Amino acid sequence: MSTVDPTVARLWFESVDADSSGLLDAKELRQALDIGGLDYTLAQAHLFVRAFDSTGNQKLNVNEFVELHLFLAAVQSCFSRVARGGRWLSATDIQQALTFMGHSLSSTAMQAVLSRYDVDRRGNFAVDNFLQMCLFLRTASRAFQAFDPTKCGFAQLNFNQFCYAASYLA
Repeated sequence: MSTVDPTVARLWFESVDADSSGLLDAKELRQALDIGGLDYTLAQAHLFVRAFDSTGNQKLNVNEFVELHLFLAAVQSCFSRVARGGRWLSATDIQQALTFMGHSLSSTAMQAVLSRYDVDRRGNFAVDNFLQMCLFLRTASRAFQAFDPTKCGFAQLNFNQFCYAASYLA
């Protein structure tokens, strides 16, 4: 996983913090990603903010921005390593790559995730599909952890809690 020089990250962050609030909204984040040569849509920037905003203000501070950058670098690196220079991952490759990213799913859960992101039903996944999976699993993990305070891997939710948790999923 790559590292980020905090001084460079802060300068990069400040260069797009239009209102000097110390926070980036999705529009400012998209500009920052563009400056970094990362071509993501505004909709994707909204997903990134949702996934990395730890305070619920729908904006990223500089630390969250750095965390997002590290995440994007890790996703790209993992994809490249598992794809061995190719442009696609098979379902088996995806399982391996998700394990490298720290996600271990049952076969039933894995099939559900694969099905959700295999929109063409070809069984091949591009880096964007893999990124979407990783974002989903990150937000799912965070939502689950909110209802598993003892970190035992089990949560009991009522319907309102389920809706709350589901609303955060990428």
